[in-house]
Amino acid sequence: MDKKRFQSLLGMAKSMQSIDHDRADFWRGFQRGIRRSFHGENFGTQEEHEKFYNCRDGEYRRDLQTGYRAGYHYDELKIDDADDVQTLRKFLGLTVSDLSEIAAVSPRTVEGWEQGRSMSDTVCQLIKRYLMI
Repeated sequence: MDKKRFQSLLGMAKSMQSIDHDRADFWRGFQRGIRRSFHGENFGTQEEHEKFYNCRDGEYRRDLQTGYRAGYHYDELKIDDADDVQTLRKFLGLTVSDLSEIAAVSPRTVEGWEQGRSMSDTVCQLIKRYLMI
């Protein structure tokens, strides 16, 4: 990831944190994860990274961990096929119902994607935009 993309994602996550109050912890974690991914070990200690990544000892809320992981693995996340849809959904801690609400489709449609049925490019872009991928 180049510096311009990093700064753009960081700015977008800060904006989302201020307007998406229900997911503020997610966006705060995302910012920290994207920083760790971009700066590597120059950002935070290994112990802090492990705490955020694993929510060790219940020190951090689940949304913070999910956001941290999404930011840290930002460049690796994709939703190009059925395995990716299910992996991404589970990685972010979303249920089939959660993803169906994001994509404005029925839960059965999401289940179909996870079984290999293709999704439209429009829906794919909507999901990516919502999940910051």
